[in-house]
Amino acid sequence: MNTFGKLITLLLFTVCFSAQSASSQEQLKITHPKFSQPLVFNVALPNGYEKNTDKSYLMMFDFHPNANTYLSGMHDWLSHNGEWPWLQTIIVTPAPGNRVGMLFDKSGKTTPLLDFFEKELFTEVDKKYRTNGFKIMSGFRLNGTIVLSMLLNKPDLVNAYIAVSPELKDDYAGILSSAKTALSKLDDKPRFLLFSHGSTIKEDHQMTSYQALNSLLEKYAPDELDWQYQHFNNNYFMSLPLLSTILAIENLFNDIHRGLSPQSEISKQGVQAILAHYKYLSTQKYGFQVSPQDSINQLGFYLLKSSPNEGLKVLQQNVDLFPKKINTHHNLAKAYAQLDNFNKAVTHQENAVKIANKMPTWYQKRHGEILAEYQQKLVKQ
Repeated sequence: MNTFGKLITLLLFTVCFSAQSASSQEQLKITHPKFSQPLVFNVALPNGYEKNTDKSYLMMFDFHPNANTYLSGMHDWLSHNGEWPWLQTIIVTPAPGNRVGMLFDKSGKTTPLLDFFEKELFTEVDKKYRTNGFKIMSGFRLNGTIVLSMLLNKPDLVNAYIAVSPELKDDYAGILSSAKTALSKLDDKPRFLLFSHGSTIKEDHQMTSYQALNSLLEKYAPDELDWQYQHFNNNYFMSLPLLSTILAIENLFNDIHRGLSPQSEISKQGVQAILAHYKYLSTQKYGFQVSPQDSINQLGFYLLKSSPNEGLKVLQQNVDLFPKKINTHHNLAKAYAQLDNFNKAVTHQENAVKIANKMPTWYQKRHGEILAEYQQKLVKQ
């Protein structure tokens, strides 16, 4: 393992164990006829959950009790700065001693464990907490196999899957034998899969099976399944779930955070095409509202370089579409400033300041300073 990899791993563990206190922890108890004691699940609520009562959240489920520790810490760190790159998420894991895994049929012929997730666990979580319908499931080793079983057998329950070093040898849980048929049917809506593994002694027996799964995905996965494969060739085995989670989260929500390139085929068609794309993301891919503001903004400034009037027109459309958003006013003001039209730059930045005055101090200070800068340049003209 190289020095950079060791530093990343150390950073991840430091974050996980120091940041987890920012979220609140609850327990959910579910009775089941096959168990004499209630099945207990830990539920980590994101920072601000109790306060932001009008907000709904993603749900992430991992079947390993210890996953609660690193997922909560990583999530807090990666979401605390404006939910970038991880949108605020409710994280559910089994409590130590939870024996519900005994329901899993290792032959893959029946799905009692997945039935429990569908009819009881996920239903109770949705009932008790403010979930928005988007679900992520992650798993390491045998739990990674369960993730794949969920994708192949009950694909409508979860939107995104993270399967790390799953057990597949000897057609464990029927994953390899059922993949061809099941994958071909995943063409009804967008889904995401990250399949990852390393090259450690604990995975030597799996390499042929990993190659087989990768081949099946290449041949039979429909376009609607956004699947990605990652071979962590230089990392420790126990680091793989953390590295995989970060990689999956960044790729899964890339549409939300990065936006469209102004030179993309969609953006070249104009604002209406961008709006149509984000409607698809909101209604089909994610199931919650995804804003096109950044993509429209990028297009506006791109056009500003070659055709100022067209660029300003696009940025004005952004203001008209989102009149209550501070950045649309600020960016239109910025565009006029770049064209040395400080009269209009001041006018539009004043609108940004009006919105900033209802926001935290940092926004008030920043946008006030920008307005003062434009005012000074206007006086000097």
